[in-house]
Amino acid sequence: MNRVSDIRNQIVIISPLDWGLGHATRCIPIIKELQKNGNTCIIASSGRSHELLKQEFPELIHEQIPEYNISYSTNAVSTFFKLLIQIPKALITKNTEGHLANELVQKYNATYLIADNRFGMHSKLCKSVYITHQIRIRLPLIFRWLEYPFHLANKSIIRRFDECWIPDYKGSKNLSGILSHSWRIPNCYYIGPLSGRNAIECDTQFDIVAILSGPEPQRGIFETKLREILPHLPYKSCIIRGVVAHKNNSTKIGNCKIQTFATNDEITKLICGSRLVISRAGYSSIMDYEKLGCKAILVPTPGQSEQVYLSHYLEHKERYWRVTQRKMSEKLPVVLEEILN
Repeated sequence: MNRVSDIRNQIVIISPLDWGLGHATRCIPIIKELQKNGNTCIIASSGRSHELLKQEFPELIHEQIPEYNISYSTNAVSTFFKLLIQIPKALITKNTEGHLANELVQKYNATYLIADNRFGMHSKLCKSVYITHQIRIRLPLIFRWLEYPFHLANKSIIRRFDECWIPDYKGSKNLSGILSHSWRIPNCYYIGPLSGRNAIECDTQFDIVAILSGPEPQRGIFETKLREILPHLPYKSCIIRGVVAHKNNSTKIGNCKIQTFATNDEITKLICGSRLVISRAGYSSIMDYEKLGCKAILVPTPGQSEQVYLSHYLEHKERYWRVTQRKMSEKLPVVLEEILN
């Protein structure tokens, strides 16, 4: 966090990507550190990220900006091709962001603009910072030969920013492997993992807490599979569905409690009050688990090669296990017995 703590008494715009909640949650410790050092923070976000950060920082100015509206498909292969098809839509949003960034910088007389994976949110009118853990874009095996050309394109985007902050350790004990420790970009700085969660002491409430996230339809498929498995096992479990709704309903099936959503603080309490977490292999979730020192079963989103790589990379480290979504019915009960018994 040394690059963050160097910013003092400035006006800073923070703009996380709306592709899942991870980009927003890892901006929380950055915003808190900036506030601690006398900076004025303005948040420019969209979608669920916008709602989360408004809830976390109601006292700050919030600007709602256009969403990327990235969607997945029902299986790995079609998801990958669907993501490729949506690249032009993302580029259109990126071009819109360039004009929007200049407008916001002028409107608030900002001196810094920090964009978490929003590659269009940079301005020459202030110091622009890009946050990512993916210097190297992981692709499926049959397209692996395209990774270096993708890296060159990624590099050209990142070099438009004054700095790139990588939320990971620099050395061999890193969490992201080759994603940020193979090919280099000159203006990059490792600032350490980012997590807004702090460990709390509490009684054990559940053996297992499953935290669902990500775009549909994969979030729903993941939920369906967990509903088919967890209620029939001899463990006290809880599924947080991660659905945006006006009412937070809950129901109980067997030993399993199913809850519509949970606040950021509630999720921290659930993780600390459980023996084991089941979730997607999103990098922001992994940074949380690392800080809290909890055990986790990672189920990568089919078609999202970054999560597939991270789950493989981390299963060789202590406290992490990997189960594919396709083999959950067969493998998950076996892994749970191995860990919990």
